[in-house]
Amino acid sequence: MMIKQGKKGTLLALGFLAATIATVAVCEYQGWPFLKGPLERTLSEKLQRRIALGDQFTLHLLGAIRLSTNALTIGSPGSAPDLLNAVNPRLDVPYSTVFGLVGSGPHPPIRITSLELDRMDATLRRDAQGQANWQFSPRSAKTTDSPGMGLPRFDKLVVKAGRLQMQDDLIKLNLDAQVSTTEGDQAQGNSGLLINGKGQYLEKPFDLHIRSSGVLPLAASPGSAVAVPITMEANAGQSRLRFNGQAVDVLTLSDLDGTLTLSGPSLAAVGDAVGVTLPTTTLFSLKGQLSKKGDVWALKKTQLNVGTSQLGGSFTFDRRPKVPLLTGELSGSRFVLSDLAPAFGAQAPGANNPAPPDGRVVPQRTFDIPSLHAMNADLTVRLKRVELGSLFARPLEPLDGQLKLQSGVLTISDLLASTADGQVGGRVTLDGNPKPPAWDADVHWKGIRLEQWLSPRNQFAGQEEPDKGKQNRYVTGQLGGHAKLHGQGNSAAQMLGTMDGDAQAWVQDGTVSHLVVEAIGLDVAQALGVVVVGDDLMPMHCAAVRVKAQQGALKPEVGVIDTDDSTILISGSLSLVDESLDLVMSAKPKDFSPLTLRSPLKVQGTFADPKFRLEAKPLGLKVISAVALGFVNPLASIIPLIDLGDKTDGGCQQALAKLKGDRPNTKAAKVVRP
Repeated sequence: MMIKQGKKGTLLALGFLAATIATVAVCEYQGWPFLKGPLERTLSEKLQRRIALGDQFTLHLLGAIRLSTNALTIGSPGSAPDLLNAVNPRLDVPYSTVFGLVGSGPHPPIRITSLELDRMDATLRRDAQGQANWQFSPRSAKTTDSPGMGLPRFDKLVVKAGRLQMQDDLIKLNLDAQVSTTEGDQAQGNSGLLINGKGQYLEKPFDLHIRSSGVLPLAASPGSAVAVPITMEANAGQSRLRFNGQAVDVLTLSDLDGTLTLSGPSLAAVGDAVGVTLPTTTLFSLKGQLSKKGDVWALKKTQLNVGTSQLGGSFTFDRRPKVPLLTGELSGSRFVLSDLAPAFGAQAPGANNPAPPDGRVVPQRTFDIPSLHAMNADLTVRLKRVELGSLFARPLEPLDGQLKLQSGVLTISDLLASTADGQVGGRVTLDGNPKPPAWDADVHWKGIRLEQWLSPRNQFAGQEEPDKGKQNRYVTGQLGGHAKLHGQGNSAAQMLGTMDGDAQAWVQDGTVSHLVVEAIGLDVAQALGVVVVGDDLMPMHCAAVRVKAQQGALKPEVGVIDTDDSTILISGSLSLVDESLDLVMSAKPKDFSPLTLRSPLKVQGTFADPKFRLEAKPLGLKVISAVALGFVNPLASIIPLIDLGDKTDGGCQQALAKLKGDRPNTKAAKVVRP
């Protein structure tokens, strides 16, 4: 009896299982039409928006969820326009996505295996607070300025035709794009994707064109798709972008690889568009090999022309860290310093920098300090030639250094350059974290031959050497010095106007042409105790200056030029705050007597309009002696810094003795260096 009942129960269970399988098979075959309503309601509740499916509804559940219908509408929260209206969508979704939506708590990103649409009309909106209609997470979720956050992740997204409208107030982007797929001749294989769009970015108009030579999905998984040839063009004002290569999809540009050409009025505008911190420059053009693997971009074999500068290098931009990282090497055969002047606020074509106020020469434009936090960077700098301007006959060649940007602090360290038999080195830092930002510089130079370094053009007399190959003989000697300065501000004017620190410079074995002094003015030459004799070179036994900076006010602690005729003393001050000058040049003649007293020369006015004026009366003995004695200790501290090598030239030692009022030895004294 018990055995019969067991067999009966087994048969009933098998019958129920068979009936269930048959029912599922029939429903699977018919496409589960009765689930359309419950599915719409469940999705609308979970996604917090209206979901509507077309009347022609087919659903398959074995292995994965596969849905096809003649229409699909995905609404937006509130009264905003619908996010998506699609015709004949075919959707494949893994069960992991369904389980994530059914569970409580934060929802993971929605993953869609495949979505194919005959036509799509999408409207993407995001307000200035970061709330977007494409975000399927609760409104309390953290916002981001990345336009891809909150969108479903597609392994494959194919649209045959459609329209995409995007209004993003957060990044100030408006886009209207048309998407179409050309089937082409199947025998010739001419099918492809075409996207044409236009809009505004940062309130500036642009247009965009993308074309593929094969079926190119809007989104695809790199591991399961084949890269196809693709060309892209974008124009925004004077900026032009061209790309010719291959990619797996459009939205993520997976496995992108090809040739990029780019041009525009300033590198900074391009950097703002892609999230890379770049300086404001003059007109530029770029060509290189661009590739992308995952979230890592690479630019190789780069040819970058900025103004007349010819630069290059290889760079990698990694978006995987919380703060993106730029690494690589910046190289170049020629870098012209004036091409970077717009970064400091100077006017240049395309830079849109305002002119300084009337009567000022220092730029006032505010720097883009927040961009220092947009990324980190670690770049090696290798420049073969750096041209400083028309005043200098010899460039820096080469110039090497290390550029780092970390947590808003920009540092150029290990700076080393050679020019005119001498060297320049040091470090410069800009810290964007304090308010206002802080900067400091520690720069030193030595052994620079002035006759080689300075231009052969006589800037004073307005005359030019007939032989361009002839070295400058207007000023000669070896230049050395050291500057250690710091300040605050978010413009060149503010940074200079708050400058503190000190700087010192000297010239060894120096001479100056009488023509230079004569060009300044005969009365000035006489006031300085200089006898003008043709084009003879006037020896400078000692030329040294030390300047103290305090809140933008520069005051010479010592300023001495010792010649055969007299010792010229430079005192007074100049202000970087209001760009005013108040300097005094007085002469202490070699044969000191009341008959040789001379009127001091005053340099006043502003940087833009300096004024030279002779005092009506000469300075008295006590005044000149007081100025001279005030220079004794500062000059004594500079002398040990002068690298004399094997020389025994004691020109500054003898000038020091003159300032003290001693009678110097006729023989050159050997300078003892610590």
